[in-house]
Formats: sequence, C-alpha cells, structure tokens
Amino acid sequence: MRNKRTVVTLAAVALAALTTLFLAGNGAASAEDHNTAAPGPMHFTTEELRQLLDPTDAQRKTASAVEPVITIEEALKTGQFESGPGLTSEPKGCLNMTDALGDLRSIEGFMQSGERSKETAPDSLQRYFMTAVFQIPGGADTAIDKVTEVLRTCSAGTVLVDTGSGEPLRGSISYAEHPAPSLDGARTFASTLTTILPVPDAPIVAECDAQLTLTANGDLLIWSVEPTERLAIESVSTVYARAVALS
Repeated sequence: MRNKRTVVTLAAVALAALTTLFLAGNGAASAEDHNTAAPGPMHFTTEELRQLLDPTDAQRKTASAVEPVITIEEALKTGQFESGPGLTSEPKGCLNMTDALGDLRSIEGFMQSGERSKETAPDSLQRYFMTAVFQIPGGADTAIDKVTEVLRTCSAGTVLVDTGSGEPLRGSISYAEHPAPSLDGARTFASTLTTILPVPDAPIVAECDAQLTLTANGDLLIWSVEPTERLAIESVSTVYARAVALS
C-alpha cells in the first residue's frame, strides 16, 4: 500500500507533487469559463496568498495527518514536485504535470498536503490530499490551458516502478476529464487520475483514483488533489470563497 500511495501522489500532484495511487476511469471533457458579474481578475499580496489555505487546525477535522503550509520555493527544495526515485512514466507529463507551469522558482505560492482520514474517504484506497495556490504572472487561464494540453497526452500512459530487484513493476496511468465545479468569475478544470499496478506475487491489481481540480481567476491558480470528487469540490470552493472575500 505504501508503494501505491507513492505512485499516485507523485502523479497527482506533480505539483507535481502528488503522492497518491493507481486507477482506471472515464470522463467527459471540461475546462469551463464562468462569466458572471462576479469577482474581477484576482491578484494578491504574499500574505493574502498564504491566507487562502486552510489553517492546520481546520484541516485536522477531515485529515489524519496534515503537513505545515510551505512556500513553493520550500516545496521545490524538498522535491515535492518531483516524481520521486524509481518512478518514471511515458509520457513524462503523467507524473510531472507541473512542468507545464514553467520554472516554478519564478512563481510565488504556497502548498499544504496531508492524508484524509478513513472516515472522510472510507472507500478510497489512497487518501493523500494537496492544495496549492500559485500567483501566475500574466494570468492563470494560460496555465490551465498548458496543464490541460499535457494531461491530454496522458489518456493512456505507462508508469514504471523500480522495485530494486530486476524487472520494474509496470502499470497504467491515465487522466480522464469530467465536469468541473462552477465558481462565479473563475475558470475551472477537473480530471480523474487513475493508476493500475499489478501487485507482486499476487493475482490481483492495485487500482486507485485521485481527483485533480484547477481553478483560475486573474493571476490566481488553485491546484487541488483529493481522494474523492466531493472533497475536491469542497477544497477549491473553500479556497476560492476566501479569495473572493479578500479581493
């Protein structure tokens, strides 16, 4: 199970980061624009950007483990956006989707991650979650376009896990777009990450899903990975509501 979480998480967040699991799924396309007389283009100070993420105590209501909020710079230094040792994929973007954002060292932002409690996501094999907020110079809409383009090359990808004992473990990894939550004034995108890996020495496969949801308004990009669609919608809706209140 430990290895399973590692695979997905990597993929999922790629914020790479992401550290979650394996899956297989279908969906319909979505990258929606919601133009209502709502919030105008957003841009925040560094402190305001940090305030968009949930306080650790609030996250503990639905999480069994919560990491402190860190800057994107700190996340890069600790390898949060790397696919991890012994993990590769084809196409590469399946595990390194944040590469689509360009040089993250030039992008201001914060991220928070952890694991949802079993009670919160009882049917999920993996319960890793990650929420990140980025300030994308020139507009976050373009960032969603770039990420979407990368993920559409990974509708039927391959993931390899170096087991350290000969042949690597080979599985499948895919992203399937589906309708995204509607948020006034924002553009949203949603996709299910599915990874399937055979379990060594057992006639079964390990399969699991993670939900990737992106929201953009002005320079603000919200990036969420959750074990279920309900949690993903709650996550981006909560962060976006704070953004509206601060804008």
